[in-house]
This record gives sequence, structure tokens and C-alpha cells, in this order.
Amino acid sequence: MPLFGRQKGAQPPTPEELQAAEVDLERIRQGGIPLGAEQRLKRIATASKPFFTSDLTAKEYALADASGLQPLAQVMGSAVVQKGFMGNQGMYINTGELRALAQPWNMARDLAFDRLRQEATHAGADAVIGIELAAGSLGEPGNIELVVFGTAVRDSTKPAGAKHGPAMCTLSGQDVDKLRRIGAEIRGVVGYTAVISTALGRNSAWAMNSGGMMGAGGGARMNVEITEIAQGVYDARNRAMLAVRRQANEVEANNIVVSTLRHTIEHFEYEQPGGFRAHYFHVTMNILGTAIRLGARDPHPAPLANPVLSVNLGA
Repeated sequence: MPLFGRQKGAQPPTPEELQAAEVDLERIRQGGIPLGAEQRLKRIATASKPFFTSDLTAKEYALADASGLQPLAQVMGSAVVQKGFMGNQGMYINTGELRALAQPWNMARDLAFDRLRQEATHAGADAVIGIELAAGSLGEPGNIELVVFGTAVRDSTKPAGAKHGPAMCTLSGQDVDKLRRIGAEIRGVVGYTAVISTALGRNSAWAMNSGGMMGAGGGARMNVEITEIAQGVYDARNRAMLAVRRQANEVEANNIVVSTLRHTIEHFEYEQPGGFRAHYFHVTMNILGTAIRLGARDPHPAPLANPVLSVNLGA
């Protein structure tokens, strides 16, 4: 069977199938989800005992159920964003933030999480727990593919008639249960990507050229910290954390549980007059977490007990 396309001898798509595919494409262009997915999730929302699929472990399922959270369905969101024209920012050799390089990440994450939210809403969910994110690239560097998925749940402890958008979190079922037992409320997912361009000063560039770290080897005789790169990592983290704090403030959260904090460093170099090689780096910092509000509700189903230390010294 061919790797792509229809099996040899298969019938071509019918006009109805082509029309349905075009409808789905237009819905995705508008930021939505395919019609078939929406209809399936709406059937789950109206079922008295929906048959659900979930990526929860047995322990997560048991704790979620004990906390009053009924799993409904596995939900997902996906987005692929092509990097636009960056002007000269792809070869930025000064020090500063490169928002154009961060934008594909932030755009893809917003689209994917919005589609995840739509699926959970159609399923009649009050929350999505255990959200995981997978990221990749397509084609040239800078093109972003993001997929997020989690388990939509219904909260039996919510007052009848309460209408709130599904609260999404990246925490496991065990962690959600613990938060509910200390009276914390999940307010939503926060995330941001920051990209910092860091140019090396002449001393650091000389150390790299002469020490063989990036060059042909030479005369450095000591360990030397490249401080500009370390500063770039700190700067990228600070900018990303400021952004997620703003997002948390917007949903009236007073705490953030960070689940993902990852960075990458890309190295670039270019020749200057006289044969001296100059170096600069792009530091990309990705942060994803859950905004929560402590003290927002009564503990449920019971407050956490005080920790007990047990030491068994044997016979």
C-alpha cells in the first residue's frame, strides 16, 4: 500500500466526502475543530453514562473519582504554524528579545489550547486534567507543530446551573486531588515562549576562538565562563515568567505550578574583517504551567492530613 494517498484500486472520494472535507478545512481555518469531532463530543455531553477514553492511570482515575471528577473523554488540540518572513531577525547579532522568532511558538500554543478548550466544552466538561504537550517541527527550522491532549472531566461538586468555561490544567489526577483537598481552585493553563539573541563580547569571543570550544583549537589554558550566554538564559526565563504571571493575574490566580521549563541554545558565527570570528546565540525558553487560586473553596472531599513520619528500625 502506498505510504501516502489511497490504496491502489480504491474508489475516488465522493462529492459528499469532498464537501465534508472542505467544511472541516474551513472550520479549522476559523480556529475551530472538525464537524465530526464536535458531533461526537456533543453526544458524550448528553449521554447519561458516556463511554469514555482517557489517558489517566488507574490511580489517577480512582483519585479523580473520589474527588468528584467524572472522566468524560480524551480531548485534544493541534496546530501547525509556519514561520513567517523574519526580515533580518533570523541573523540578529545584537543582544535583545526576538519576538518574531517566539511568535510561532506562542501562536501554535494558543491555537492548540483553544481547540482543546472547544472539545472539552462540547463534551460538557467542567475541567481538563493531565494535559500533556508534544512539540515538533515541520520543514525548515522555526515551523512549529504542537499537540496537546488531556482528559475532560465533569465536576459533581459544582453548584447546579453554574456556568464556567472548562478549567484546564497540566497536573496529574493525584495533584488535582491534593489541590482540591487544600481548598485550591484551578484557574487555567499559562504558557509563553521567549527568544533572546545574545552577542558575545570580544573577550568571550576570543576565549571561544582560541580555546577550541567552537574553533580549531588554540592557546587558551584555563576554564572560562561565557557569561553572556548565562545572562541570556536568565533573561529568557525572566521574560517568560513575567508573561505567565500576567496571564495568571488576568484569571485572578495567586499561584502558578510550573510543569514545563525547557530551553534550547542555538549557536551562530560570522567572519569579521581580519579573519576574526564573532559569535552570537539564540536562547529559546518555553514555560507551561497551571494557574491556581489558593483558599478559593472548601477542601473536598476532606482536608489533607498532617504528614506522619514512620521509622522502622527493625528487630
